[in-house]
Amino acid sequence: MIMIVTGLLFAPWIALAAMLRQREAFAPTQQLAFTLERSELERQAVDARMRLLQAQIQPHFLFNTLANVQALVDTGSPKASQVLTTLISYLRAAVPRLEESFSTLEHEVALARSYLELMHLRMPDRLQFSIDADEDALGLRCPPLTLLTLVENAVRHGIDPSEEGGRIDIRIELRNGNCHVLVSDTGVGLTRSGGDSGTALFNLRERLRLSFGNTTGFELSDVTPHGVAVALQFPAQRNAI
Repeated sequence: MIMIVTGLLFAPWIALAAMLRQREAFAPTQQLAFTLERSELERQAVDARMRLLQAQIQPHFLFNTLANVQALVDTGSPKASQVLTTLISYLRAAVPRLEESFSTLEHEVALARSYLELMHLRMPDRLQFSIDADEDALGLRCPPLTLLTLVENAVRHGIDPSEEGGRIDIRIELRNGNCHVLVSDTGVGLTRSGGDSGTALFNLRERLRLSFGNTTGFELSDVTPHGVAVALQFPAQRNAI
């Protein structure tokens, strides 16, 4: 009898202790599950934001370039056919990369070169350019159209408004674990262009932040005697093999 009564008295406490131990053992697993779920939701939000930003720049590049071709056709320029052929090659290389989360600087340099060659055909006496890139930096990751955004912005807001045209210089180098990109032009400068970096540059700054966090650098400055320089800095990362 004593044993039965003792068992009835202590059984609920033993069961409660077992439940508490089980709950304590389950708590870290549940917390981990919550953390993983939150991380996945945050990643999906970043991916959605990145896709939105990339969607915004697709028509920007396409319509601007097509407008350049139309101007040549309207004026009856004999270069229209050559420019159109170059444009088709450029778009075949550029458009598929708009859907990718990351590009490489090697691809970016190729696209920028194609674009500048296209613009040089449109204004051969008003645009000169140079590209200097460290070999070790070409395999680094970056958001799609990182370099092309800077180059197109320099042509549109710097060289085009200038009567005498100008020059665009691109420098890419790897230093102290970071990639440094500098695109400078000798166009009209910040004052005559209104001092506005434009939607495209704001878009690029946001895409860099979404890709690399707050470890990126973005600086817009004047060039003497006239022109604009944009300097980027972001962590040197390569695609996993």
